[in-house]
Amino acid sequence: MTWSLGAKLALDVSGMTAAAWTAMAVTVGDPSLGFALAVAAVRITMLAMRGTYAHSWRHTSLRDTFVVVPALLGPTVVLAAAALWTGAFEAVAPLALEGLLATFVALAARAGVRWLDERQARNQSVAAAQTPARGVLLVGAGRAGAMAARELRRRPDLGYNPVGFLDDDATLRGRRIEGLDVLGTTADAEAVAEDRGVDCLILTVPSATQAERRAIVARCNDAGLEVRTIPDYHDLLAGKVELTKIRPVKIEDLLGRSVVEMDTNRWANIVSTVRGKRVLVTGAGGSIGSELCRQIAELEPERLVLLEANENNLFDIEGEIRKTIGRRAVPCLADVRDVERMKREFEHHRPQVVFHAAAFKHVPMMELHPYAAILNNVLGTKTVVEAAESVGVERFLFVSTDKAVNPANVMGASKRMAEMVVQAHASKSRGRYCCVRFGNVLGSRGSVIHTFRRQIENGGPVTVTHPDVTRFFMTIPEAVRLLIQSNAVQDGGEVFLLDMGEPVKIIDLARQMIHLSGLSEDEVPISICGLRPGEKLYEELLRDEEGTLPSKIEGVFHAKLAPVSPASLDTWLGPLASAARAHDESTIRRILAIAAGYRPDPEAAPVPKPLPAVPAARREVA
Repeated sequence: MTWSLGAKLALDVSGMTAAAWTAMAVTVGDPSLGFALAVAAVRITMLAMRGTYAHSWRHTSLRDTFVVVPALLGPTVVLAAAALWTGAFEAVAPLALEGLLATFVALAARAGVRWLDERQARNQSVAAAQTPARGVLLVGAGRAGAMAARELRRRPDLGYNPVGFLDDDATLRGRRIEGLDVLGTTADAEAVAEDRGVDCLILTVPSATQAERRAIVARCNDAGLEVRTIPDYHDLLAGKVELTKIRPVKIEDLLGRSVVEMDTNRWANIVSTVRGKRVLVTGAGGSIGSELCRQIAELEPERLVLLEANENNLFDIEGEIRKTIGRRAVPCLADVRDVERMKREFEHHRPQVVFHAAAFKHVPMMELHPYAAILNNVLGTKTVVEAAESVGVERFLFVSTDKAVNPANVMGASKRMAEMVVQAHASKSRGRYCCVRFGNVLGSRGSVIHTFRRQIENGGPVTVTHPDVTRFFMTIPEAVRLLIQSNAVQDGGEVFLLDMGEPVKIIDLARQMIHLSGLSEDEVPISICGLRPGEKLYEELLRDEEGTLPSKIEGVFHAKLAPVSPASLDTWLGPLASAARAHDESTIRRILAIAAGYRPDPEAAPVPKPLPAVPAARREVA
């Protein structure tokens, strides 16, 4: 239903006129229609000056009340005070009554328009719904819960009929919110669900911590209840999704640490390091690199260079980022191992800020191909750092990993060597260069979650390498927010650590994913397959001899590491590069052990020996 300006004015003119006429009739006894119309004209002018006719009456809220009431009662109070001051006491009653009636009819008109619109929308939704709405309990009786209840009741086509609230604030029990009772706490979920005949709960607490969500989901799983949720808090704030986009609870909702918000006190400084700058992201099509590009694009850089070696990944991220910043997103199909190409690209774009996220990250794959880890992760980083220095980059951030601490695999050792390259260069550079370590990110392409999800879909078994193996987890958007903040506050030479929260047992993760799929371990068994080559039982963010200092931002620490001498590092980089180019695996591992502290875990499976080369005669026959 569309309410035009004419319809709004007609409602207010008739209502205001009636209010003025009634006030005169009651208090004076001799009402004048002409005078009532004049008063109504003044009232409507006051409302128009406050912009009420530009607002949508279909979405009238308490905020509109704070506009209408002062616009109508404000002049009344002033005139009544003037009457008292001048001794015209007989004018006070008609003024007061007319003001109150005018305010009432104005609010009633707006509320009535909203009520009619919601009624019409509900009738249309009921007609459009193919199946009866499913009864659900809403978990969380706060603002988001109230909004969800209101929207679900006016939109039966969504398929949900809220029958009440559950909230762990015991003082809310028995209260009515949006016409629904608060029936108990989450501990009462099973009893309340059985009493109300529902088998589904919807989490309506978008700001709940992962621990709180895990506790609720565990109780519901034990009771055989399905759990769904409204969208993520950040997606709601960003306007990416609507509150009514209800979806199943995902494992990503339950893992990781409590989200650390962007430091608003340093927001201007954070924005200034990117806005209007030329920014280059390596590995722009990867999990971390692509999210870096998304968040940097929102900060309005002068140019955002998307450097990526994979054509398909580059094509995808360019198309996405161009929707945000248009032609300022510049695709660059290039490999960080190509020294001359890096020099040309940096000279051409002359970036002021660089985020180096390109890397080989799969541990078992790098155990089989250690030379590739050195060429890409170590020498590729050296190439990018030198290219950055040649054009006077102001800020450089290297994305590292917790596997660089006491590395038990080639991948982690190569990332530690890359950290040392950045540290050594920072000590002599004009710009600011830093590293940031963090653990596993939820939803990345190499994440165990994708593997488990695929195994569950195939009926199992879900393979876990060891019953005691643990890992840190963080969401990709949060990790990238902290990367951008770290880049803004660095002084140069730091190795930052992201606060990853508590480690998660992978076998518990597997069980949660099975239960979230509505299955049991009898239907999808878990199989222990043994640690893979290069794998550790647990990851660390610091060596035993290392300590931390607080940084300028919450959720980020500064590791106290010994300085790296460029001269001593060069004594290892030359032989390491030669060994990598010669595919000399034993020399690579020996140098990494001395320079980076590489120590394979004795419980991990040995690296399989390569198959023997096919004789030349057989190759010719083939």
